[in-house]
Amino acid sequence: MGQNNCTFSNIEKFVHEIENESVRSLHILRDIEDTITIINRLTAQLNADARYAEIFIDRIKKLTTKSEIDPENIIIANLEKAQSFINDIYNVLVLKRDSSRNDVRLSEDDGIEQVYTEAIGAAADLHSNLNDLRWHVMEHDADLSQTSKAYTDVKELLKDLAS
Repeated sequence: MGQNNCTFSNIEKFVHEIENESVRSLHILRDIEDTITIINRLTAQLNADARYAEIFIDRIKKLTTKSEIDPENIIIANLEKAQSFINDIYNVLVLKRDSSRNDVRLSEDDGIEQVYTEAIGAAADLHSNLNDLRWHVMEHDADLSQTSKAYTDVKELLKDLAS
């Protein structure tokens, strides 16, 4: 009788382990699916923003107006802030990808590392395009700004700076 109770107890433990593992597996699969969806949406947004920055760069290249784009340097400052924000996103994505690589519950077939790698690339592209856009704005405005005359006399330079 004692052996039957032991067998019954072991079978009961075995069934509970299967049940617990199945529930855990369903949660992991759901989390993987949610993560992939969220990261894919983020990647799509980063890619769209990178393309939009390219459109602005092309427009600046084709400008025929003789006015500055950002005489108060407001756009430049905002582009720098955007680059900083994208850099923060990039760093978080790298950390998350590294965490997924170290998570023993995940395998390469889950696709988590792949979507993080794609998002990291999209963030890097957007950062680069924002930098290019910022430089195109600055170059455009610099080309239109009044060029200073060459000074041979320091007093004349100081006088012009004071006025």
